[in-house]
Amino acid sequence: MSDLTESNILRKEDILAKSRQSNNDEGIEYAVTQGAKKGNYYATEIIGLPMLMFSIVAGQWLAVYALAAVIFASEFGDFLTKYRILRQKRYFIAAICFGLLGMSAIILFVRYIGTIQGWWG
Repeated sequence: MSDLTESNILRKEDILAKSRQSNNDEGIEYAVTQGAKKGNYYATEIIGLPMLMFSIVAGQWLAVYALAAVIFASEFGDFLTKYRILRQKRYFIAAICFGLLGMSAIILFVRYIGTIQGWWG
């Protein structure tokens, strides 16, 4: 019986040592994930997306491109923060994708303004 207890204690110590070496705190992961989800949800889904949809329906393309750039930048920041803390490749890939989408929206925004202002054809 004492061998069983002793091996369980050694096994638990090994698990704890591996956990300490991984520098992966589940409490921090949870707090970061929940904070990012709520902040991003309030900023984009409740405010940004309805404004974006209304702008599309109204044909206000300047507002569409501007709102899209802000929404994509928000998502980029969310996924980049998750990647920096959690070090998971999927968050890095998502951050790159949203970064490219954000840059595309900015380019469309500038191109649209340039066309309106007569800077180019």
